[in-house]
Amino acid sequence: MKDLERDIQRASTASEEELESLVHHSSPRVIARLIHNKNLTEDLALILAGRKNIYPDILEALSINARWKNSYKIKLALCKNPKTPQKLSLALIKSLKIFDLADMTKNKVIPINLRMRIEADISERIPAMPLGIKITLAKRAGSSVLMRLIEEGLKEVAAACLDSPYMTEGDIYKIISMKNISPQVIRMIAAHARWSCRYMIRWALIRNTHAPLARIVNFLKDMKKTDLEELYSAPEVPSCTKPFIYRELSEREESYSE
Repeated sequence: MKDLERDIQRASTASEEELESLVHHSSPRVIARLIHNKNLTEDLALILAGRKNIYPDILEALSINARWKNSYKIKLALCKNPKTPQKLSLALIKSLKIFDLADMTKNKVIPINLRMRIEADISERIPAMPLGIKITLAKRAGSSVLMRLIEEGLKEVAAACLDSPYMTEGDIYKIISMKNISPQVIRMIAAHARWSCRYMIRWALIRNTHAPLARIVNFLKDMKKTDLEELYSAPEVPSCTKPFIYRELSEREESYSE
């Protein structure tokens, strides 16, 4: 107890060197005092802002402290901290840069409600963004933002989205199924080395009117017989594709009978 009382007293007046150990202190009473220490540097305040084992009210106190309330680094660190009160995080994200927000959409530590709000805010701003910003955003954002970007159908942006490691097979399947998606995007998916080899993506492309027939014919060779039969009967499969499905089925039947 004496040690704790000593640390509480030190927290208010400690030098920068002493504060380097105190910022990791387990006592919330010590941390609460540290925030008001005039020797606390921005780097040390950043450590506090990023700690996930201190109380939310201390993080809130840090955010409104006169020395740090205008610090961009502190705001960003607080937004990334899941312990920061969500009301505070929602207020702070309004002043963050677009690419920092994009990075946050991939951060699974951040509460999903906050990530969804960030994704919605970015999506609202996409139409007015310059092309270069959209391309860079496609390289940094999570899948929800990528889906919104690719909907616009811009070739350079779509290419960056398709190459993103954050785009999933499920996302691509949804894109192919969108009624308003650009035919150009469908053709790009059909030619993409990463996606065109996936069985379910091929399945979806075969059913899409805008997929290049030459690619589709090649896909048919690797489809299961039961899937080919289902596709042949499906009304949404383009009529120009069905003769090739029929041919593939017939050739397999002849090969089997031999």
